[in-house]
Amino acid sequence: MKKMILSIAIVAAGLAFFYIFFIDGTYRTPVQAIEKARNLDEPIEIVQEQKKGDGEVVFYLRYIHQRNPSPVISVDYTSRALMGWRWVTGGGQTLMESDEAMAEQERLDAQWSAQWVPGEDETPFPLLFGAVVNPDIASVTVTDAKTATTETAEMIVAGNDLRIWYLFVDESQGTDFTLHALSAEGDVLSTQQLNGKPLHIGTMAREEILK
Repeated sequence: MKKMILSIAIVAAGLAFFYIFFIDGTYRTPVQAIEKARNLDEPIEIVQEQKKGDGEVVFYLRYIHQRNPSPVISVDYTSRALMGWRWVTGGGQTLMESDEAMAEQERLDAQWSAQWVPGEDETPFPLLFGAVVNPDIASVTVTDAKTATTETAEMIVAGNDLRIWYLFVDESQGTDFTLHALSAEGDVLSTQQLNGKPLHIGTMAREEILK
């Protein structure tokens, strides 16, 4: 009898371990993992799902304010677990509102944003990303202060007047960056500085990164 009870206890402990570490917190798709981790009850629009290693980076738009049509531009990383997908980390932002009362340069500076998503173990981050709503901005370049290396960010069309730019960077590049918004002719239209702090620029508000 004691051996049977001990065997049952061992099996129960094994099942509990398996559930906690391999099933609990995992979901059928990366999008479902994000929705559950963030407790999303508002509609989201997937812009791009990008495979990275054993996981997936998802760029998407969240519409959290019924009276404000401007979305939260979001990016999350999900990892593939034994029994499904698990949310890991990410962030989001909203663009600053601009109007005709602003000076021309001030208005242009408000029409694109930049945010730093810190790196974590077993993720493809750090990531620099943001949004562009000015059609005169054709590209975004990133120069890190540590190595003076300049790279051109990738650009995704996210709507009629909205594009998302992003660049995966290495932690060895540090956290200080100079960002340039360029015209199609290569002229610098706007410049922003980013130092890797958990805030972003060219924006009005920011969601806290989930931990």
